[in-house]
Amino acid sequence: MLPGRLKLAAALGILLAAAAVSAALAPGISPFYYARFSVLTPPGPSEPPPEAFRLIPRLIHARHKIAKGENVRSLAASYGTDIRSLQSTNSNEFIFMSRGGYIRVHNGKGLLYEVTANGETLNGVARRYLGKARDLRAFKAEIIDDNGLPPSALLLNYTFKKGDRVYLPAVYVDLDTYRMPLRSFGRISSRFGSRYHPILKRRIFHNGADIPMPLGTPVYPSRSGTVTYSGWKGGYGNVVEVRHKDGSMCRYGHLSQTSVKVGETVQKSRTMLGKVGSTGMSTGPHLHFEILTPSGKSVNPMAKIGKK
Repeated sequence: MLPGRLKLAAALGILLAAAAVSAALAPGISPFYYARFSVLTPPGPSEPPPEAFRLIPRLIHARHKIAKGENVRSLAASYGTDIRSLQSTNSNEFIFMSRGGYIRVHNGKGLLYEVTANGETLNGVARRYLGKARDLRAFKAEIIDDNGLPPSALLLNYTFKKGDRVYLPAVYVDLDTYRMPLRSFGRISSRFGSRYHPILKRRIFHNGADIPMPLGTPVYPSRSGTVTYSGWKGGYGNVVEVRHKDGSMCRYGHLSQTSVKVGETVQKSRTMLGKVGSTGMSTGPHLHFEILTPSGKSVNPMAKIGKK
């Protein structure tokens, strides 16, 4: 039996040999295109196997379709990277992972940055993610070396194209993402969307998620921000509203009591906003959790957990 690396080298040798044959027989057709469909080599998988990510020394990346039972910890181990790298690359803490969804995986330890507009430069990207403990020139040299950019990029302001992916070694993003506003929870009794209202006795649109919890359960901010409202608000009963730095807002309703004042800065998952109650238009103790965009549009809060 050949060791893993020798197996990989042998497979690559067969692929290159097939490419050479295909180039000779079919001028003008990409040899790698022909090699994939050559009788000498079976077609490769649509997703590279995790073993390739651990064995190949250079950076590689792909989209991975999430299977049942997978989590960010197991995926990081499979692809030879770490949890923070996958979270930073995808701007997602992956608190919940949906079967059938996709995650961008790679075998580096750091951020795989996607260029979002033509004209972004190496200098601009490097300065944005430099950090306090790094020298700009040394950081640029690392990026050039790890991404196979031309050495001249160190002297000239190298320009990227939209869609380019740039590996930034040892760079991790501090994600300001939404968390659950409770330390733990069992179920969602009423989800975001159209529903039959238990009190009004008709179908109306529900702008948040209702989470049944024992009376007096502490409620914490889903994201850090500034309290813009704390008090009674009609059917919401006692409510706290927290505005975040990007202009979005979270609303926490039906509280038995509030613990913060308008203008107070609160920390995600740390500052107690109040306690679960059944004030306002409510049939029992629960938390009404709502997220609004900067324009004031309500969005499904459960779909935002772990994301910005």
